[in-house]
Amino acid sequence: MKKKLSNNIDRKENKSVKKYPFWFYLILFFIPILFLIILETSLRVFSYGEKYEVFVELTPSTFPNTLFFNPELPRKYFTNIDNPPGVIADGFEKEKSKNTFRVFVLGESSTAGWPFNANANLSRHLKWRLELLYPNSKIEVINLGISAVNTYTIRDLVPEVLEHNPDLIVFYNGHNEYYGVLGVASSQTIGRSRFLINTVLWLQEFRLVQLVQNTLTWGMGLFAEEKALREKGENETLMGRMIGESLIPLNSEIFQNGIEQFEGNMRDILELCKNENVPVILGMLTSNLKDQKPFISINEGNAPSAESIFNKARELYSQGNFDSAKVLFYLAKDLDALKFRAPQKINDVIQSLGAEFNFSVVNFDSIFNSASQNGITGNNLMVDHLHPTVEGYQLMGKKYFLAMEENNLLPKTDRKKISPFQVDSIMKKNLPFTPLDSTIAALRVKILVGSFPFVPKGSQNLLVKNFKPQNYIDSLAIYVIDKFTTWEEAHFLLAERYHNENKIDLMKKEFEAVYFDKPKDTKPLTQLVTLLIARGKVNEAVQYLEIIHKINPDEFSSKWLGAIALNNNEIQTAIRYLEMSVALNIFDPQVWFNLSGAYAKNEQLDKAIEAIEKCLNLSPNNPIALDLYNQLMKIKEEGIIIEYTPQ
Repeated sequence: MKKKLSNNIDRKENKSVKKYPFWFYLILFFIPILFLIILETSLRVFSYGEKYEVFVELTPSTFPNTLFFNPELPRKYFTNIDNPPGVIADGFEKEKSKNTFRVFVLGESSTAGWPFNANANLSRHLKWRLELLYPNSKIEVINLGISAVNTYTIRDLVPEVLEHNPDLIVFYNGHNEYYGVLGVASSQTIGRSRFLINTVLWLQEFRLVQLVQNTLTWGMGLFAEEKALREKGENETLMGRMIGESLIPLNSEIFQNGIEQFEGNMRDILELCKNENVPVILGMLTSNLKDQKPFISINEGNAPSAESIFNKARELYSQGNFDSAKVLFYLAKDLDALKFRAPQKINDVIQSLGAEFNFSVVNFDSIFNSASQNGITGNNLMVDHLHPTVEGYQLMGKKYFLAMEENNLLPKTDRKKISPFQVDSIMKKNLPFTPLDSTIAALRVKILVGSFPFVPKGSQNLLVKNFKPQNYIDSLAIYVIDKFTTWEEAHFLLAERYHNENKIDLMKKEFEAVYFDKPKDTKPLTQLVTLLIARGKVNEAVQYLEIIHKINPDEFSSKWLGAIALNNNEIQTAIRYLEMSVALNIFDPQVWFNLSGAYAKNEQLDKAIEAIEKCLNLSPNNPIALDLYNQLMKIKEEGIIIEYTPQ
């Protein structure tokens, strides 16, 4: 009886449990999702976080219809570093025009041209060579090199690069695969899973993820080693700070992880390019074999130490046995437990992927050896362990061009008839690179090679300490390095000094260097023209005025091109430019005066009188203008011929 009663009670309780409809559980599922969507939307509305676009318009008023590499983008990758590496401001058209030939160059610090300013990098040399040979094409070579990154960053950039209709993509990367940000041995990593890291990079587009990430970074930063270093005042370079796992024995697990990371990310990148039918040129890596000893030498099993192999290579080299020495220099580099120079397996992967995807590969390792004494690359073409000299970067730009030529990847417009020897000569003569740039670069190298890992950790940088400025250029270079002035301003200060010393050719070089760094900005050339005209070197100003006018036909360039043409008795040209100038600015009496004279010489008397009257309205007490007005009125009344001198 009790059991029956108990069963009845259980059945009643089961009946009393309410069964909710399906939509109820659906709502429960979507409530947190809706909350996250509302939070994400709110963060975007209140402009929290970064949009992380690869390309942005920086100053639309100055550079309309122009996109630049986003200077804030490196913060996406260097989340725990206060001052992440910068980017190069190579602008390109937002809407690609008909005859535009567009090349993107992707890679790391060697691609960016470290330690030099952008005018020395390989992409600028490639661009100028293309411009020289294909004057009817608008050449755009956009450098997307960033220091201390690797294939994770490059893989993240490529999809948006492909959206901008490249005619070619050039790659030179692989040295940073271990210690570059997010690499397998980097201090700035979140693991070794490619899927996880690439997913996190994708998720960083969401403001909510940035909020969580920034909160965690802030909390961890309270105890971070980086903050402790800052408080101690130590000046460790970015290269030293990127080292997480310093010991990477050859063929170890972490060594293989780095190779797999590189191959997997590069395969993804090349598949994207192949699917979009965009041509690619890959560059095999080169480094300093002969004059860079291994950073860390270890004894692993029966394998010889990197240092002992390096010393044996030097001994063979000194004996003239260069082929055997080269083999050992390569082995010493690969045995180096600090993998800042890419192991040869990286080059093997590059060559293999090039063949697999049918993309051209430039073997810079072989090219640099061939250009070096006794066939082994050293300080002749390298400023440190792997960054080329100016001549090295020139060589890279030229070899990429030759690869384009060999694979029929050049612009389709007519090619200028000029020999390769003449091209090289013109390129060398007109290189916008001055002693100030060399000195700044030399100081950057001293800062790097005088610090860890080139010297023991915590050691004082004696190279920097012992550097004593010998002249004004040395002092300016120090100001640039210490951020007391900008690179551009330093060139302007040096140009002003040369102007005061009447060293006009040197002055022109300084202004040209700044202009060629950002060729869409005509302000440096405008300053140069103003100084040249003030010194009476009007004809020397013409070439710069023509450049300004081609980029931005403003009132300044029109005014002076018109005045110079009038002085040279090129009347029709003078009228065209001067009319253009007054159309842009009706308040310049000097332009009205010259236009009046041009009309008079062209026997357009009424227009000449009208123009001089406008000049006098703006400058009523100008005696020269009054004299011209009186003469013009006499011509009208008596037919007298006047003598006219432009202002």
